[in-house]
Formats: sequence, C-alpha cells, structure tokens
Amino acid sequence: MAVYRFRVIIEDNDDVYRDIDIKAAQTFEEFHNSIQEAFKFDNKHAASFFTSDDYWRKGLEITLRKADLALTEEEIRLKVEPKKLMAEAKIAKYIETPHQRFVYVFDENVQWTFLLEMMKITGEEAKAKYPLISKTVGNPPKQYKQLNIIKDEDPADALLAAIMGDSKGKKPVKKDEEEPEEENEIYKSLKQEGVDAVDLEGLDAEEGEDEVVEEGDDGVEGSEDDQDDFSMESHGEDDDH
Repeated sequence: MAVYRFRVIIEDNDDVYRDIDIKAAQTFEEFHNSIQEAFKFDNKHAASFFTSDDYWRKGLEITLRKADLALTEEEIRLKVEPKKLMAEAKIAKYIETPHQRFVYVFDENVQWTFLLEMMKITGEEAKAKYPLISKTVGNPPKQYKQLNIIKDEDPADALLAAIMGDSKGKKPVKKDEEEPEEENEIYKSLKQEGVDAVDLEGLDAEEGEDEVVEEGDDGVEGSEDDQDDFSMESHGEDDDH
C-alpha cells in the first residue's frame, strides 16, 4: 500500500517541523492524532484540516468533531462546501497533486496553524506502525503560554514601581490590607492620565492619611531665621509707603 510522507511545519517557523508517514487508506483523524503526538500537544481542543492550493489558501474543511459540521449562516450565504468529518475522510481521496498541501488548525482560541506538504510517496514497510513520525527537527513550542503572576501583590505598589522605574523590591501585601476595588479604579485612571510625585502625595491624603502639619509651619520651606528676615523686609516696605 502507498505511504505518503508529509512535512508538518509550524506557520512562520520553518525551523521546527516533523515528517509524518501515513498510509493512503488511513483517515485524517489518525493524521490529527499523529500531529498532536509529534508536537506534544494535549489533544483536548477542536481541530480542522483544510485542503490548500500552492499559496496556502484554504479550501474544503475536514473537521474533528461532529458538532462542528454545521455551517454558519455566513458560510451558507457564501455557499461554502459542506464540511467533512476526519474519522470518515481517507487521505487518498484528497490527494490531487504530487505535492499536495493541507492547512491544519488546532484550538480555535489560540489558532495553532500548521502547513502540511506531501514530500514523496513510498512503499509500506512490513514492521512499521503508521502513522509514523519519521523525522523530528527543532523543539516543539509550549502549547500554553504561561503568565508571570506575583501572588498577593498590591496593584498600587505595582503602579508606583512602574512610575518610579523600580521593578525590584516589590513587597507582598496581606489580604486585609488590599485596596478596595474603587481605589484600584482610581489608580488605573491615574496610570492612563499620568501622575507625578506631588499628585501621589495628594492622593495619599485623600485616602484617609491626614497630612500632619507642625504648629507654626505655613508650608514655606526654609529655616525660621529665613522666615523672620522675610517678615522684617515686608514691614520695611510698608513703612516706606
């Protein structure tokens, strides 16, 4: 029986690919499972193959799940050809050229896209189990992107660190000290409009920390002697008048 060798490449990254040998009589569902295994994905999401021309333009869709066979209103309006089911579609039926191409899309939320091209047709080996991953090049990407999240971090501290250019020294805040949701919204708006150190001091005062003003301090910086000199000069000017 004929065996097709396909090169499976991650879109926009031809440094990572797998060669997969599959028999002509096998189905696209078996091909799908082999791709999942080759790239160490978890096979928990919907997937589809699309027939393709030389420019990777998608044609007929061959989907994994029966629930996805129904066409949308837009597809009906555009007179899209009815979808096929992977489990019922054999590879050989969709091979039209010596270098037949397919597009494979996995997980509609992330849209992992692979470009498949048939490299050659070989004969079946007696002891081989197909589909067969015959060549592996490059490390597979992580299926799920992980976000670096700092637990128990005060959003206000994160904003202050970003404004002051200090990404270090972040301190966790106890749960009973977390900012109320309304105050978090205030910080969000400040982040959008811009804020300087003076504004932050005013904001702290509004949040309940009364500014402590020492008796006799009228808000003018400088020593007491400087203030006395200023007062005497003022009286002098009044006398001249």
